[in-house]
Amino acid sequence: MVATLLIALAAAPLPAAAIDMPCLTARLIVPWGAGSGTDLLFRALADAANGASAKPRLEVVNFSGEDGVRGAREAREAPPDGCTLLAVHQSLMASYIGGQANFGWDAFAPVARLTWTPVLIGARADAPFDTVSEMLAAARGAAGVTAASTKGMTSHFLFLQIADRTGVTFRPVFLDGTRERLTALLSGTVDIGEINLASAQRHAASGALKALAVTGAERAEALPAVPTLREQGVDLVFAIDRGVMLPKAAKPELVEHYAKLFEAALADPRVAGLLEQHGTSAGFLGPKAYAGYWQDSFADWRRIAKEADLYRQAD
Repeated sequence: MVATLLIALAAAPLPAAAIDMPCLTARLIVPWGAGSGTDLLFRALADAANGASAKPRLEVVNFSGEDGVRGAREAREAPPDGCTLLAVHQSLMASYIGGQANFGWDAFAPVARLTWTPVLIGARADAPFDTVSEMLAAARGAAGVTAASTKGMTSHFLFLQIADRTGVTFRPVFLDGTRERLTALLSGTVDIGEINLASAQRHAASGALKALAVTGAERAEALPAVPTLREQGVDLVFAIDRGVMLPKAAKPELVEHYAKLFEAALADPRVAGLLEQHGTSAGFLGPKAYAGYWQDSFADWRRIAKEADLYRQAD
């Protein structure tokens, strides 16, 4: 029996070595307000990780302001000891490109991309076009097409990328936030706008807007009748990509620790239910692939911003 037990113990996987961090609780900075879509997602991920006995435990801390720059700055200046993490999406690039921040994605150590969230391009209910090709034709006309976005942010870059792929230009109408853009679209103040899939499903069903295209690689389950941009001849896949970063000098073992922790949290059924509710999909990328994602995405956005005279950095 002793010999059998020793063989079994030798064959059993050893527990992972403990990561040495000087905190019992790590801050997960969400640089937007409590109750936002990003905040709800990361709170669910933190709860899932803590439920699986994460060490250190994760505590979501909101540092809203400056379109995410305030929270990103707080994380950037924190010690790289694994006790501070940052929730991010492409606004980290947009803020640097537009000059609101003097640091970009490469001021951090990428840990993992966790989710990707395609959006819908909607048109006002009485718009004189029903498809993307008709919208592009209208944009080439004398009256043009007005597009609601927040200047220099992800919604703006969606339309800049469409313009880049098609050669059209839109007449931008800059509004401060998601709610303001949706209000303008539903009231008919603007021709088109970007809205999340959960809102799109409700408003398209009621006839309050026209659903022109989803921006994912495939059609959305919530709106199966709405074709993608690619199906309509625009070679673009666009999503809000949410992930996690650590301060720049964090050790590789800390990066790997958190990548594995969040990958496991992403598989929690409660998290999966929340993702479905918000029209979001799991889209895990590990540290190396996530760094490549940022490098490629920034190169594309930087090129487009320079062509649009929106780039505000010296490089």
